[in-house]
Amino acid sequence: MVTAIITIIMFLVMVSLHEFGHFITAKLMNFKILEYAIGFGPAIWKSKKSAIQYSLRIIPFGGYCKFEGEDTESEDPRAFSNQAVWKRIIVVAAGGVFNVILGFVLFLLIISQTSPMVTNKVESVVSDSYIAESGLLPGDEIVRINGKKVNFYNDITLYAQDFTENTECTVVVKRDGEKHEIDFKPTKSTVVYDYKEDGVSVSEFVNGKPAGTKDYEYNEDIVKDEELVGKKEKVERLIIGFVPYQEDVTVFNIWGEAWNQTRFVVKLVYNSLWQMVTGKVGVDQMSGPVGIVKEVNNAVNSGSTSWLYVLNLTALLTINLGVFNLLPLPALDGGRLFFMIIELITRKKIPPEKEGMVHGIGFMLLIALVIFVSFNDIMKLINGG
Repeated sequence: MVTAIITIIMFLVMVSLHEFGHFITAKLMNFKILEYAIGFGPAIWKSKKSAIQYSLRIIPFGGYCKFEGEDTESEDPRAFSNQAVWKRIIVVAAGGVFNVILGFVLFLLIISQTSPMVTNKVESVVSDSYIAESGLLPGDEIVRINGKKVNFYNDITLYAQDFTENTECTVVVKRDGEKHEIDFKPTKSTVVYDYKEDGVSVSEFVNGKPAGTKDYEYNEDIVKDEELVGKKEKVERLIIGFVPYQEDVTVFNIWGEAWNQTRFVVKLVYNSLWQMVTGKVGVDQMSGPVGIVKEVNNAVNSGSTSWLYVLNLTALLTINLGVFNLLPLPALDGGRLFFMIIELITRKKIPPEKEGMVHGIGFMLLIALVIFVSFNDIMKLINGG
């Protein structure tokens, strides 16, 4: 029940803010707004004020801001179709932009509660790592990896996903005001989790050599799972081989960190889409509403800091929603923007009826995708995935 309530609240916040972005910019530019609705389906609440109908509808996973002349011609000078194209572009883009702004605000709150923050500066170099032999030193600031710019620590974790064994990589570091290139081979980090009756024993290995073992007792953050007791789990990954410097959060650096986190999520969305386009990731790995509910449930039951996990998940989802919605696909805001940009270039208005037909077909395809992804999520749950 708690998971269901939190999921609905999350969707209501994200959707209502998205539609509010369209609404407030349209109102400021004197568009004729017919309805501002949160949710789809039959209305459970309605109110009309200043010729605008406000409604709350029964299905909370959606919403809309309806304009006069949005998909048809209209004689009203305030109609959407009769507005200057630059005004329409601002109104249509505002929904996604407001979602990204919400993500930024949530990251401000999250970061303020999770001090210190991890930086791209080297605190110490991991013993037995290949980069230790290559000359990386404490105090170095990593600014590029394999030609890609590093703005903050999460960029490093993203680029490390492309590492392969025995492949030479290059980092550029700032040291005493000068830049230095360091060639290195990624290090294999292995972590073994040994689930016991009284807790979890975590052993780390660097390039096959023991790097230490720590024991953790079960508590509200490390919950005992009877099915795992007596089993071992091994996680392997390729790393650069350093411990990052941590910096206390202040009123001055929190803004930059929140902005970096926001940009990082935007980058992740485009990176994921590119992997899908190039075939590295299948459509079957996408998550829909069912998968999101599962992740919300995991966040809600994650222990004493569960509220931070919920906020972080909301920030990720709202930025994903904003960026995805601005893609140039029919039925999405980005699809509408695509037609407007064509109009801006050719100076010829595309008939609203024809554009509406394209978006109608796109909407049906989008619904089909949601059904497919949701079915896939359900099958994963049934199969224990």
